[in-house]
Amino acid sequence: MPHNDITLRAARASDLPALLALEAQFPGDRMSARQFRRHLCSASARMQVALRGDTPIGASLLFFRAGSGSVRLYSLIVAASARGQGIGARLLADAEQAARDRGCRCMRLEVRVDNAAAIALYQRAGYIRFDEAPGYYHDGVAALRMQREL
Repeated sequence: MPHNDITLRAARASDLPALLALEAQFPGDRMSARQFRRHLCSASARMQVALRGDTPIGASLLFFRAGSGSVRLYSLIVAASARGQGIGARLLADAEQAARDRGCRCMRLEVRVDNAAAIALYQRAGYIRFDEAPGYYHDGVAALRMQREL
């Protein structure tokens, strides 16, 4: 299915059940409803959802730090049923533009070393590996730390 039927908007409290369902796709290290609610109201966070119709099928979460020229892409997730349709790339491009709009010069992220699809997405977008964090995730899997100049 083409992604031209996808719209992006700021996440809302009413999206919480869908965000929790998306998060449940992760093997662990999931955000709680309380964390989501906190990020929805935080001036240092930006959460977007990708919608097909009225249904959230993806989301991104950025963390900004005052006085820093870099931003952290904390989470980028697409529903399993919607993967491979360019939605992740669209959410990533949107997050990068939001970071530029706030004066950030660099975006950083962590990704599981066993998440080949996400690593490929980030590499296609120009992200480079700058470090590896052994045992980063709850199950002991390492994380690649990647960044891109904006």
